[in-house]
Amino acid sequence: MQNILITGANRGIGFELTRQYLSRGDYVWGSYRELKNSQELVALSKESENLSIFHVDVSRPDSVADAFASLKSQGIKIELLFNNAGIIDWNDFQNVNPQAFDDLYRVNVTGAFSVMKHAQGILDAGEGKKSRIINLSSRLGSIELRGNTQLGGALAYQCSKAALNMLSKQSAIDLSEKSISVISMSPGWVKTDMGGPEAKYEVEESVSLILRTLDKLDEDISGIFIGEDGQEIPW
Repeated sequence: MQNILITGANRGIGFELTRQYLSRGDYVWGSYRELKNSQELVALSKESENLSIFHVDVSRPDSVADAFASLKSQGIKIELLFNNAGIIDWNDFQNVNPQAFDDLYRVNVTGAFSVMKHAQGILDAGEGKKSRIINLSSRLGSIELRGNTQLGGALAYQCSKAALNMLSKQSAIDLSEKSISVISMSPGWVKTDMGGPEAKYEVEESVSLILRTLDKLDEDISGIFIGEDGQEIPW
């Protein structure tokens, strides 16, 4: 059994990660930002003894600090962290509002960093093993792929995910001495509120692929950018 923490567990990929890990017998701590938008997660927590839910707003460093201080005070230890909470803006260069960059960076980059920083106190895979952080990124964050695929628009989102990838790469170096591996992972184009109805994957299929890939991934691997299929993505 693994002990897993998932941010943004109340909907989309985060909720499905929670559901599938629970079905495997793992224990999950799932976060939500607004209780009113978390009815499914609340219901699932009442059905499963292996799910604990808690509030955190990753856009607020004080909220992240308080949430993880509370988890640490309870003696909670996890082996796997999914930095899943994120937001999107689909506007292209001509239409994006500069404020969107501030909003997306606050959640997708600074929020992810705050979670990683404060999660250090509860990340512990045990003697001789590595704990792992998965930063949910996107192929839209690949600088090399820009112009080589049909994917476009979402300029502020692309920039935020490119920055998240740099965070993953550098933190993989900085946290190696603590036996924490860090990976950026794209879930693929998924039919969620963010991905839209035309996306490639149903959310269940994307998450199944993610879990299958992580099951095969050696614990020593860190500082890479991979897709749901396990293939490396160029930075």
